[in-house]
Amino acid sequence: MDVNLTESSRVKLIHGDFQDIDTATIGDNSIDLIFTDPPYHKEWLPSYEPLGKLACRVLKEGGSLVMYAAHYALPQIFDHMRNSGLKYWWEMVVKHNGSSRLLQYQRVYVMWKPLLWFVKGISLRVLDSIADLIESQPPSKALHKWEQSPVEAEHFISKLTIQDDVVFDPLMGRATTAIAALRLKRRFIGIEKEQDTFIVAKGRVDLEISYIGSN
Repeated sequence: MDVNLTESSRVKLIHGDFQDIDTATIGDNSIDLIFTDPPYHKEWLPSYEPLGKLACRVLKEGGSLVMYAAHYALPQIFDHMRNSGLKYWWEMVVKHNGSSRLLQYQRVYVMWKPLLWFVKGISLRVLDSIADLIESQPPSKALHKWEQSPVEAEHFISKLTIQDDVVFDPLMGRATTAIAALRLKRRFIGIEKEQDTFIVAKGRVDLEISYIGSN
């Protein structure tokens, strides 16, 4: 597992599998918010249980795990999250403002996607009330066909954390959450398993830090 630290140690990027993370790499009760986008395919569904358990270990009391979810998989996701130690808090709606997708089997035009929100403990660390409908913007898709818009990440980071809090994405992808966190002056930890994707993510983060440092 490779760990890359950027300037001022505000960002820690880890090339590896989130399931291999130990307390030496990310300490207990050290994370303020986890915002992530797990894979949607059926083979990945059992990984929600270790994801939830990792979140419960590293989140501070009252910290949140917010993650995208596939409509079809909601019952299975809740089953896998049942033993995570986290409390289900709410389902948020991300409204598409681009083209819709037709699911042939279900005969449904998909106009929105869910974000599932879980909390560690019985009380929530939150700065203000938060809307459960987010008007998204179409992402560029220049880096990947599954790239998400930064609007959702910014929405939660701005409401659930303050400056210098730590935002964590255990399935970092191409660093959309990282960019949102840095622009809002938060610290960031990200993990990415695929080497090519990790290289792209690190390049984007380094470029963003250089831009912030020059302004």
